[in-house]
Amino acid sequence: MTNMTTQEYLYLVAIPSQLTELASAESVTLTGKVPNKYGITVSDICVNVCRGAYLKSCIEVLFSGSSVEELCTYIKAANLYEDRFRVSVIKKPKSLNLNSMTLASQIGSLIDGKPDLSCPKVVFPTVITSEKIWFGRLLSESDGMWMAHDHRPHTTSSSLPARLARVLVNLVAAPGEHILDPCCGTGTIVMSAAHSGFEASGSDNNPRMIGATTKNLYHFGLTAKIKLEDARTVRGQFDAVATDLPYGISLVKDTAAAAEILANLRNRAPKAAFIDIRDLSKPLNDLGYTVDTVIPVPKQRIVRRVFIASTDDQ
Repeated sequence: MTNMTTQEYLYLVAIPSQLTELASAESVTLTGKVPNKYGITVSDICVNVCRGAYLKSCIEVLFSGSSVEELCTYIKAANLYEDRFRVSVIKKPKSLNLNSMTLASQIGSLIDGKPDLSCPKVVFPTVITSEKIWFGRLLSESDGMWMAHDHRPHTTSSSLPARLARVLVNLVAAPGEHILDPCCGTGTIVMSAAHSGFEASGSDNNPRMIGATTKNLYHFGLTAKIKLEDARTVRGQFDAVATDLPYGISLVKDTAAAAEILANLRNRAPKAAFIDIRDLSKPLNDLGYTVDTVIPVPKQRIVRRVFIASTDDQ
């Protein structure tokens, strides 16, 4: 058994092929660790991943070893007891030559108590790779609410995907903080923030977008402060800004407007996450931001970038 001086937690991370950097960034932000090639992160930090976009589950590691036989020895010696439990087996990769049902049954026979495969009170995940095997207790799972948010009543062709909005919020702020989206559009970021326990505010200079955001929030029973206001003149103090900056042929050419937006937002919060198709590194640096991370996000024929920036005002 691995002798742990501190408790370890194992996270399962979804890593889409074109969004490896984005999924890894969320893992680092929330757990402090980069996932391995199998989408496994092991950390001494315990995080409720209910709000996770790519973090799928958090498992308290009870035992780990290099073989099934070794792991079974540890479990048997521990005299575990739970009523209404289920053992789940996660193979990494899925092509691993091992029968999941047989292994789950083998491990389950070593736990005292009554199993419940359909509605368990306790789930014991067993994560196995060709090099190592972990056994633990499931603590939390992503609620996957971003999937429902993608089917909000009001949207546009340029609306941000809800999963990306959730990542953006996770990268820049913690629940309980006040987050502003000053270019809220149909409210994807605002909805994600409100759902995840943030104090959320949104503004837009288009009355139709304000109406769409308000209706989308109402549809999901969410609360946020929404104002008809231009991002260049919005006022107030916030813990973080997260926004998908407006883009398009006219806006790309209008560098003055973009500069005015960034300059104003520089004074609104000490942390910011911006999405844009332009390289904002120099404009942000010129305004006194430190650009901590730049993450590419491919979208069809274009590549958007996520800029995570901070100031010394924290």
